[in-house]
Amino acid sequence: MKRLTGITAATTALACALAPAVAPTATAAPRAAINVYLADGTTPVGSTELHPGDKLVVKGRGFDPNANTSGFPLPVPPGVPHGTFIAFGAFAPHWKPSAGAPESARATARSGVQWAMSRSALGRVPTAPFDFRRTIRQQWVPLRPNGTFTATLKLSTPKAIPAGARWGVYTYGGAGSDNPAQELRVPVRYSTAPGPNTPAEPKRNLIWAYTPSFYRTVTGTTEGTVSGSDGATVDKAGRMSYELRDGVLRGGNGVLRFKGTVVAYTRFHLYEVALADPILRVRGGRGVLSMRTSTTNMNGTDRLRRVDVADVDLRGAGGAGKRGAAVRFRPGISPEVLALLSTGPAAPLDLRLTD
Repeated sequence: MKRLTGITAATTALACALAPAVAPTATAAPRAAINVYLADGTTPVGSTELHPGDKLVVKGRGFDPNANTSGFPLPVPPGVPHGTFIAFGAFAPHWKPSAGAPESARATARSGVQWAMSRSALGRVPTAPFDFRRTIRQQWVPLRPNGTFTATLKLSTPKAIPAGARWGVYTYGGAGSDNPAQELRVPVRYSTAPGPNTPAEPKRNLIWAYTPSFYRTVTGTTEGTVSGSDGATVDKAGRMSYELRDGVLRGGNGVLRFKGTVVAYTRFHLYEVALADPILRVRGGRGVLSMRTSTTNMNGTDRLRRVDVADVDLRGAGGAGKRGAAVRFRPGISPEVLALLSTGPAAPLDLRLTD
């Protein structure tokens, strides 16, 4: 870069000496910058204390849409601009990718990350054999030709926070691209305590790890994530839980409907599968558990269909439910990747019908 700058300067000086009356003028490229506002998009965030569930609006300028053409080969192909991440999170003091900081230095939650990329670059991201374009679209905000973007971030507390972390809004090159000029930070005053917009903690009425190794396989082997929403949560032990929507269990009979969505996805979303809205149909103490699952290996919640997943032994369960109910997977589980994860023994299930 220094050599190129020197050549450019020498060329400009020679041009001025030969033809001073028509000497060219140079215009410096705008420097990347961000402004952070409250949910109304106009009030600067300043020192306002924020809580889980609050929203911030981030407006950027000076971000080159054609930059960041190298990085991870997935999900953006080499040579295609990788865009820029806009993230709320708790970042370690040494957080910049260009300075060699590891990914663990940047603690975020998925709802608090957006991905600015030009429309033309997004159009060059492949959709087969894996639909990487869908992966990006879930977090995509347009990076306009003039280098501006507007992103809305929903705040939540990441699971693992690095030592000495500082809360704030950060920007940095997308998908492994290093660009010091885009590594920016705006401090944010954040409290993990509930606030007026913090969603109520769902009740944990049906608790199930799926298999003893399900969570470990997704988060460890495939470097992915398992997360819950809309009535579902995933605890630190990797157990999914769903909130009871309606239904009762009397004399070993009844229909229990639960609400919530759990999504398990690998790194780069090569596979993304949802497990949503369980229903337990119980007769004579024997239950059939069905769930709405993804119709393909990587379409997540885009399209779901109900599938009978397992038989559950609820004999002896009373009105309060049952702990450690034996579960056995049924044949015909779909999509294929979920069926593959169901080849071993099922984890036991806890049914808690009262607080």
